[in-house]
Amino acid sequence: MAVLQIKKKLTTLNMITIDTEPLSIGRGKENRLIIPEEYFSREHLHIYQEGNIFILEILSKRGAILNQKAINSGGYKIKHGDIIEVGEYEFLFLDKNEFGHQDTIDFKTNSNSRLQKEPFYFLQIIENRQSSFKLFKKELKQYIGDHLVEFNSNKIKVSHYESEIKKYPFSFEVDDIKYLIFDSSYASSFFKKHNFYGFWSISEEIISQYMHIWISSHSDFSIFIHGETGAGKDVMARAIHKISGRKGNFIPLNCASIPENLWESELFGHIKGSYTGAEQNRNGAFQEADGGTIFLDEIADMPLEQQAKLLRVLETSKVKKLGSDKEERVNVRVIAATHKNIFDLVQQGRFREDLFHRIYVFPIKIPPLRDRKEDITLYTNMFLSQMNEKMGAKKGLSQTAIDSLKEYLWPGNVRELKNTIERAYLISADDIIQSEAIQFFGWKKYIPTKLDDIINQTILNTLIKNSFNRKETYEELGISRTKLYRWMDEQKDNLLKGFKYD
Repeated sequence: MAVLQIKKKLTTLNMITIDTEPLSIGRGKENRLIIPEEYFSREHLHIYQEGNIFILEILSKRGAILNQKAINSGGYKIKHGDIIEVGEYEFLFLDKNEFGHQDTIDFKTNSNSRLQKEPFYFLQIIENRQSSFKLFKKELKQYIGDHLVEFNSNKIKVSHYESEIKKYPFSFEVDDIKYLIFDSSYASSFFKKHNFYGFWSISEEIISQYMHIWISSHSDFSIFIHGETGAGKDVMARAIHKISGRKGNFIPLNCASIPENLWESELFGHIKGSYTGAEQNRNGAFQEADGGTIFLDEIADMPLEQQAKLLRVLETSKVKKLGSDKEERVNVRVIAATHKNIFDLVQQGRFREDLFHRIYVFPIKIPPLRDRKEDITLYTNMFLSQMNEKMGAKKGLSQTAIDSLKEYLWPGNVRELKNTIERAYLISADDIIQSEAIQFFGWKKYIPTKLDDIINQTILNTLIKNSFNRKETYEELGISRTKLYRWMDEQKDNLLKGFKYD
């Protein structure tokens, strides 16, 4: 298995896994990676595995650049660290077998010989909010911009700066350019299979994003997390803050719960007497997060007027308290998240496009629990262990109880699973919790066969997707509010049964 890091003009856009399925890149919709740029052909290149080697196949007459050398149609063997360029796009090929690690992503091998492999190093360069990477072994001597960068035997020298590296990661700054250097063993320690700084998962879809998340965590760029309610957006945001090494506070703010008249005060603070009830000066979330991270959960619920003020803060790194003329400079890393479709909101004019481009630099997707059923068992065992430790008992689940958990749709995701396990634990008198103790208050999945059933399930799935927000549901379905409300009233008995038809 391998990973391809995709960059455009030094900005990392995405990471994509290359496994048993070949990776096709081009303009055409049939490609796994679609890049709608004029310098890409409809089917430009393929990357696939043959035994233990990876092959780059150029299908376009326009060719590509491999390690700064022009290549034409044909097949080329590629290895870890190779760089492929097409137009403004740069693809960094990373072979996961080269990470020299055992307790990390499943590399589909049990060989311990990797532990003796020669280490390699990453150098991240951040200038004017643009990030680039150099990957090398043993030593580096290369001009990066106007500076000669030299690395040898754990010693780094950049222009007039020189230092010995005793511990990774090692960061420094020269002429307003930030440098971060780390070795492969340090990088791999963050790609653990189960626990990523408090975020637990064995889902391949999540694990495949860990390197992308880890790299973005060490920059100052904004990160955007997609995920349904209860899927773990807050936990992931806290993990990113921990990895980043930022010394300031982690300040979470739920944008959906802020009263309209308190927005400015909550974000930027206020001075005494600025409004009725403001009896003393107060810092806002941005001042509290200075030097750290602010997590703007459910940012799609932020009013347009406040979006404009937030944009100004992100552009200037300055905030002004309500009622004050004095600006304060802040150093804050922004992580934003929502369960809504942010792209649709931008197109509808309900979310500012300029703010979207400011916060949507590194996107992360957390799939719902129903799409990563392997995590249901992981979380269930974890929550059971926590309850056993808390209650001083040793309870487990019957197979029928486990099966019922896996069949359920989990509209509330991990949060709902935790509540369900704790409830079943408390009401069960036996050491083995039976399925009768598992109480669901949401919706179960079934396979519709009749037309009416398909319509019902479509409406139900849309409700679940929108966290049961009826306005978002009828707008997405293109039906009237009255029709949705009437449908919910007619189906209330089936809703309670979870639409599980016999």
